[in-house]
Amino acid sequence: MDKIRVGITEMHGIAQEYSKFPPTGVEYSEVRSTDRVTKHIFRSAAKGVYAYVKSNNHDIIEAPLFPVITNQPWIYTPAHFSSAGSFDLFGIPTPRTIKMIFVKNLLKRDNFKKLLFKSQYGKRSLLEYGNITDKDILDKTDVVYPAVRPVPDELITYNEEKVNLLFVGEFLRKGGANVVDAFLKLRKDYDNISLTICANRNFQTNNKDLANEYLKKIDNCPEISIGYFDRETLMTKIIPESDIYLCPTYQEAWGFSIQEAMAYGRAIITTDISAIPEMIDDGVSGLIVPIKNHEFIKNSKGYMVNDIPEDFKEFVTENVYNKCRVLIENFPERRRLGQEALRVSRNKFSMELRQQKMSEIYKESLYK
Repeated sequence: MDKIRVGITEMHGIAQEYSKFPPTGVEYSEVRSTDRVTKHIFRSAAKGVYAYVKSNNHDIIEAPLFPVITNQPWIYTPAHFSSAGSFDLFGIPTPRTIKMIFVKNLLKRDNFKKLLFKSQYGKRSLLEYGNITDKDILDKTDVVYPAVRPVPDELITYNEEKVNLLFVGEFLRKGGANVVDAFLKLRKDYDNISLTICANRNFQTNNKDLANEYLKKIDNCPEISIGYFDRETLMTKIIPESDIYLCPTYQEAWGFSIQEAMAYGRAIITTDISAIPEMIDDGVSGLIVPIKNHEFIKNSKGYMVNDIPEDFKEFVTENVYNKCRVLIENFPERRRLGQEALRVSRNKFSMELRQQKMSEIYKESLYK
């Protein structure tokens, strides 16, 4: 076999990134799946949950988001194990314990080779969400951190005069409301700052008044720009031209956009939810807004943000504002945090190390 051909079932941002930098002897490409039959059994709002995969053009299947049904060797690389339970049988509300019986049987099959979480936080969800303690599944389980392409030193620059703040992602869910409110407050004190928002103008909320309120704030401020950018533009133009990366996110599976900012040595302000503390050490490689113990976060259910409690909004906005002040006024500190984030990116999240480990996993899955 000249190359190991890996079929990716969902070519999302993380998969797009590592598929462009394959290990030696590995070839990535998207693989087609069909849920024509399985969607009647596994009902889900998400597409591709337990879809059927069969490909003569791939040696092993990699499922980054949802498990699949296949007779080929395959691995599952989720951020959190809840994605394995994101279905109901035949559309009937199904207890998690019942769903996990099916999932366990699937993962114990010989053709299922590896369960690779994107973080230690994700790995803990195997027990915390799935209540899975089966040794044969645990023996297949590991953590492989996502990685971002190596950025040449000449592209990592720091601007002392003008300060461009950057926000990327789904506006409300990632804390965009707090970013806009903090920026408008900052503009009263600083005339050398701007804010770039990389997001669709559709804020993915059922609360149209909330969406319109923030669209109006954005459109009425000349120093704020908003628009969607493709991945390559984001990586080669938008992030390099930023100085402070803002991600006061309420929900996060992994936090890949934070990794992208780290790869360019940006100073980062984010929150302490999910796996983010595995990326950012507060005061060392970035600045953290502590929200995980707030009632709004602990009680949040579902994907959409339709309302933001006033006390929570004020707390996060004030934290973002104060931390931005420090970074705007203190260029050496901004650079120091960015350099440490870069060091972590090049070591803990090295693309070379990730692909070396994945190459070994693919070979072991196929030849042992």
